[in-house]
Amino acid sequence: MSKKQGIYAGYPNPLASAEEKMNPEYGLQYFKKMYADFAGEDGSLYGSRRRRYIVNREYAEGMQNVGKYKKLLGNNGDLSYLSLDWAVVPVIPKFVDVIVGGLTNQDYEIKCTGIDKVSQDEKRKEEMRLSAKMMLADFTKDLEIMTDIPLGGDEKIPSDAEELELHMQLNYKQAVEIAMEEGIGLCFSINNWKETTRRVIRDLTVVGFGATKTYSDKEGVHVRYVDPANLVVSHSNDPDFQDMSHVGEVKYYTIHDIRKMAGNYFTEAEYEEIAYSVAGKNDNPTDVPTQKTYYKGYEMYQYDSFRVAVLEGEFKTVDNLRHEKKYNSHGNYTINKRDSKYKLPKKSRYKREILDNPVEMIYKGKYILGTEFIFDYGRAENMIRPKSNKSKVRMSYSIYMPNQINLNNKSLVERMMPFADQIQIAHLKIQQLIAKAKPKGAAFEIGSLENVMLGDGGEFTPLDVQDVYEATGNIYYRLQQEDGSMGNPNPIQELSGGIGGALNELMAIVNYNMQQIRTVTGVNETREGAAPDKEALVGIQKLSLLASNNATRGLNQAYLSIMEGSAKSCALRIQHYVKYNKNYVGYINNIGDMNLKAIEITSDIHPSDFGIIIEALPDEEEKALLENNIQMSLSRDELRIEDAIMLRTIRNVKLANQMLILRRKKYNQEKMEMAQQNSQMNAQIQERAAGAKAQADAQVEQVKLQAKQASIQTEYQMKEAFAQAEHQREMQRLTMSGDIKTEHIKIASSDIDSDLTRIRKR
Repeated sequence: MSKKQGIYAGYPNPLASAEEKMNPEYGLQYFKKMYADFAGEDGSLYGSRRRRYIVNREYAEGMQNVGKYKKLLGNNGDLSYLSLDWAVVPVIPKFVDVIVGGLTNQDYEIKCTGIDKVSQDEKRKEEMRLSAKMMLADFTKDLEIMTDIPLGGDEKIPSDAEELELHMQLNYKQAVEIAMEEGIGLCFSINNWKETTRRVIRDLTVVGFGATKTYSDKEGVHVRYVDPANLVVSHSNDPDFQDMSHVGEVKYYTIHDIRKMAGNYFTEAEYEEIAYSVAGKNDNPTDVPTQKTYYKGYEMYQYDSFRVAVLEGEFKTVDNLRHEKKYNSHGNYTINKRDSKYKLPKKSRYKREILDNPVEMIYKGKYILGTEFIFDYGRAENMIRPKSNKSKVRMSYSIYMPNQINLNNKSLVERMMPFADQIQIAHLKIQQLIAKAKPKGAAFEIGSLENVMLGDGGEFTPLDVQDVYEATGNIYYRLQQEDGSMGNPNPIQELSGGIGGALNELMAIVNYNMQQIRTVTGVNETREGAAPDKEALVGIQKLSLLASNNATRGLNQAYLSIMEGSAKSCALRIQHYVKYNKNYVGYINNIGDMNLKAIEITSDIHPSDFGIIIEALPDEEEKALLENNIQMSLSRDELRIEDAIMLRTIRNVKLANQMLILRRKKYNQEKMEMAQQNSQMNAQIQERAAGAKAQADAQVEQVKLQAKQASIQTEYQMKEAFAQAEHQREMQRLTMSGDIKTEHIKIASSDIDSDLTRIRKR
């Protein structure tokens, strides 16, 4: 199969058959035009973009070329009179570190939500089940009391629609969603996503362009960083390049590396031709040494060390997949795959139909720039497709270029560069000014210092007067001259010397350009870490910091777009990897057999399509605000301790605050219900107490009545007994009285008889 082709004017036929597209000549034509569109026909545009990115990175590290400053300060290029320290003032690196550090310190959490019909139906079914339990809660409780059977179980049922909504957001997760979150987290962890994050955010800040690539092989799913300086991409007006049709990277390999990748695909003569095509380029020598050496029978050529630029690219195209639907005598049919040129036979015993299905495909290959050679070309393996639309395909790259116009934009570093140059020039001027600074001196008026008499016949010369002045501070001069004229009354005047006011002017230039850098980047003194105004209140400083964060929010959104694209690609590749590659022992050990089984089962039974949400975890300030709300609620007895513990575990501050409001409302309702119950209980207690008191009073009255009755009865009985006793005593008295009378009568009778007897005797 031929690997070389002549000069092409444009892209190959997009309506070509799949068999034609598999031909390396088709790929060579596409990749040559793809590179020419991005880099210009002579490669100048690619080179200029690459040089521009290199310059930006040099400024971001404080390592830019100082030649431009030497040209400005030198006298026609002569620097012999300048003895300066040409080291760069690292102004831009400080601002870059502040921005990158602030964006990198923000943690994020990946949330997977099933958006396919099956997942949504499962979620809706769970929500309806909980709603039904909510409506039957009172009936279930009454039934439990009547039957003494626990019907509700240990499941906590939401009490209202608001709590149900929060429950579905916070607590409800399908097994496949949990498994996919674990899988993406593992994929990011294995591929050192933290380092990729730092590099991508730095690229977005320094060059205004960021990219990553996801791919899978027999070892698993991978995500890696892509250098924007090497990226070749189709034209797009979207900052996230969702409509890109091709993309690739320019990588530099030695011919020895190409031998390992291409193997025997190229002949030795073709390898030599490749070496001649890059001679004098890519830091290669102009002469091509063709000598060869041997090591244990293996031929080695000296040009194997030549560096070669290779475009590793992929492009998206639509292939028409043709199938034949063939019926049989029983009315059934079979569907068989056919090539794109297949036509129905003119005579057929049974009915036949052609089914055409246009499907997006990705073709990949490695094109050696500046040559007519391409290798490793063909239809890409492990293509990833959204589960909701199998005819679509996702590219391997996730790219974002904020505020781009025709594939160009200005990064934050480029905005700072003119002002950083002015600061550097002012810094060099300050050095020059300090080097030229003169010590303090004095001006001597010679006419007043000449012919000054010593008093002993000698005279002072002006130099003698200067020596006396410097030694003692005394001045000897002549005010009146020999011709009678008056001399200078101040013959010696001190000169200020030093730097003078020029230093203040240069410092004003430095401060002005520093302020301009803050203006164009949005990084103010508060965020920069400079000394804040002592008169500024804490609230004002917080507003200033918030405004600065808003100024760089576009970079944050760009990073989140790249992260989201990478996560989506990882999710699809993990499903594909688990389904078709059963050797996922490493994944089992890390995310668990049950999670992988959930992914495998759902990929077999129904295509789970996931919506990836990148959720920012709360920073320290947000955590402090939430904790302040919790503490305030606790101090006012509007929240329980167990509610506070639960709220601190919610990582989404917005949902945590919603839950805080809900828990406070429910706790207030519970306290009102408790107060109402206590009031009812108190009323019942008071009613029972009043009844008991009335009953006790009635019992007391009854006891009193019974006691009174008993007392009356006792009194009556006592009186009756006394009356009986009195009657008995009276009877006894009467009896005794009757007895006495009887005795008296007897005595009287006896006396009478005696008297009669006496009388008779008489």
